[in-house]
Amino acid sequence: GSWVFGRAFCGWICPLGTILDWIRPLAFWQKRPTVHPTNRNSRVRFYLLVILLTASFLSLQFIGWFDPLVIFNRAASALIHDLVLFDLSNLRLVPFIVSFIFLIILTLELYKPRFWCRNICPFGALISLPARFSRLNRRVSNVCTYCGECRNVCPMGAIGAEPHDTRYMDCTFCLECEAACPNEGIHFEFGQTASQKWQKDFLVKKEERVPGGFYSASAQTRDPIMTRRQAIETLITGGIGLAAAPAIALITPRNSPVRPPGALPEARFLQTCILCQECVRICPSKTLRPAFLEGGVTSIGTPILTPRQGACSFVAGCPQLCAQACPVGAIRPIAVADMKVGIARVDHKACLAWDQGEKCLVCVEACLSDAAKSINGRIIIDAEKCTGCGRCESGCPVAGSAIRVYPL
Repeated sequence: GSWVFGRAFCGWICPLGTILDWIRPLAFWQKRPTVHPTNRNSRVRFYLLVILLTASFLSLQFIGWFDPLVIFNRAASALIHDLVLFDLSNLRLVPFIVSFIFLIILTLELYKPRFWCRNICPFGALISLPARFSRLNRRVSNVCTYCGECRNVCPMGAIGAEPHDTRYMDCTFCLECEAACPNEGIHFEFGQTASQKWQKDFLVKKEERVPGGFYSASAQTRDPIMTRRQAIETLITGGIGLAAAPAIALITPRNSPVRPPGALPEARFLQTCILCQECVRICPSKTLRPAFLEGGVTSIGTPILTPRQGACSFVAGCPQLCAQACPVGAIRPIAVADMKVGIARVDHKACLAWDQGEKCLVCVEACLSDAAKSINGRIIIDAEKCTGCGRCESGCPVAGSAIRVYPL
């Protein structure tokens, strides 16, 4: 689509970009520029894109932290569902961090229009590469008086020093320049017909062009995607990302956290989950929450089971909710009889029955599968029967729980 429509996605579809456009008028203290700015955008977005693509060989989760669609979805969940609806029981560190990132992006918009899109967004950097050759083009007719209004209102800084020139790697076709032109000399067109019709205008040398000339976007002189120096810097950046991948793997715990019932095997789960947290929102017992470092850096933001907060309800219908909420199939619908997410283990040094000889049967009474039993006053877990639902851990009276659910 970017070959045809350029970066129209960023200007018309991206929800994060839409929010940025909505809050831009709040920067009422910024005066209109009297001198046309250079409007050159940072290439940090391309370096970040290279780093994320390199890190994706280790885990796709890194991309999710900078994907504007994921950022918007998770921030909307954390801000609206948890704060506006006062569902503070599900408020955790990861949603807070995501919301904080979202608020930083909004704040940067008040500093400079589309700051995130112009300088940081790696997704925008990716689609800007084919957008360079967009078939949708910006046209400036011979009524142009070089007033510079189009450059002043362009939120992406896509209009060059000459009003007829357009940097299609940045242009989102927002139509702000068309609306701002006092002479109605700007419009947008598709196709090769217009390009061929006005191709002859470019036989004139650039320094000899007459003000107000009609320039075809497809024939405009395009700057190189990157210079040799920038290409070398990009390769170095990618090398740093590759070198960092083994180090990241070393600090990743070997044991995966307890996942929702029906989750794919760990490796496939990490590759499939898009961090949308739909399963977390729909969980009625609030036992699902986004992971932080429990499963290592590759698991940040993925859903994990926290029985201490609430047990997973292995009753008809409930285990299917998270599977139905998952939009990518990272959690599969399975029968209740096949539900088994982990195994409970007793800490003999903390258990009241084991350590102090007290007749504590809370876990035995809470267990629905008869996996927890009291034998000679000691709590024993039958690994074959245990489903890992976490009812025992949730109800344990010991601080921090003397019985915990561990992954299979």
